[in-house]
Amino acid sequence: MNFEERIKRLIKEIPKGQTLTCLELAIRVGDQKAYQVVENVLKNNKDSDLPCHRVVESFKSLGKYNRDVLDKAHLLYTEGYNFPYKKVLGKDFFNRKTKDVAKDLIGKWLVTKDNALIITEVEVYAGNNDLASHASKGKTQRTKVMFGPAGIWYVYLIYGMYHMLNIVTEEKGFPAAILIRGTFSVSGPGRLTKKLSIDKTFNKKPANKKTGLWIEDRGIELDPSSIKALKRIGVDYAKNWKDKLLRFKYIKK
Repeated sequence: MNFEERIKRLIKEIPKGQTLTCLELAIRVGDQKAYQVVENVLKNNKDSDLPCHRVVESFKSLGKYNRDVLDKAHLLYTEGYNFPYKKVLGKDFFNRKTKDVAKDLIGKWLVTKDNALIITEVEVYAGNNDLASHASKGKTQRTKVMFGPAGIWYVYLIYGMYHMLNIVTEEKGFPAAILIRGTFSVSGPGRLTKKLSIDKTFNKKPANKKTGLWIEDRGIELDPSSIKALKRIGVDYAKNWKDKLLRFKYIKK
């Protein structure tokens, strides 16, 4: 049995819901300097029966060696893996330029007490000049939450049946928010809020564990080239703003 075959055998022996780091796997094979070989096995693997998702780069990162890191994270979650690195994102994360926050949200987890879903698609709405934004008509009872502090949920109803989930960004007084359009397993903002039982009771509440809806970093590292800037959906009324590339989506390679 050659070195790579021994690595694959050990990967198959990792119990469901558990992980090993690349270094730990190399040590078990008998050469701690061989973690590069481990990485190559993960990177080049085409065997669907080999549970490569159970090998992580480190305890703080799921790694970048699999072709689809989000699939890896999703599989670990469905197996009941308890991610050792979990950081709830607070006001400091959201109090930045909206486009920067939007890109950084891809790969983060939208979490409730019963579910955790990986964010894969978002849309930016920022400033009074953005004709696609509710804030373009000024501060109203509906939109004043967008003018508030960063890290607050903005939830509204469309067509009398679909709730839209947004997170407020940037400095207080500047109207900006990001619509969460989809996750790894749910496509579409209306389907997403239905899946997580999100309604207007979350509107104006902070994104944290106390309110029951928050966003976490669980150590996913994405190749920036896998995040594409696209036109927003359903904003044909917004004149030249309809063509702005303000939707960001993870595109599986």
